[in-house]
Amino acid sequence: MGIVVQWDNPEQTIIRFIYSGQWTFGDLFDAMQVAREFMDSVTHPVHGIVDMQDSKLMPNGVLSLGRNVTMRKHPNQGRTIIVGASGFARTLYDVYRKVYRTTFDESAYGFATTIDEARHILTSHVS
Repeated sequence: MGIVVQWDNPEQTIIRFIYSGQWTFGDLFDAMQVAREFMDSVTHPVHGIVDMQDSKLMPNGVLSLGRNVTMRKHPNQGRTIIVGASGFARTLYDVYRKVYRTTFDESAYGFATTIDEARHILTSHVS
């Protein structure tokens, strides 16, 4: 359970975060650190796929964590596509977007219903 981080393609232009079961803030911070190390190892933009298809409930206080996550943006970090977000996760996204509208880069995030759709969005974005 938790969050697994791995390269999604051999070109190392997409990192995939695979959420499974119940995850914690500790899991999230560990995943973010692994992703930073991946991005440190390359000199090009790296996009993300957040695969929440097998995720369970989010931890309490996740909305307050959002600002911390976006303020720690890596210089190589590109666009992030969220797959399998629940209605609750989408609502949190909308609330976060409104609350932090002055610092939130809406173009850096998107949603998809499948991993293949997310890959298509990101590879189209790269081209």
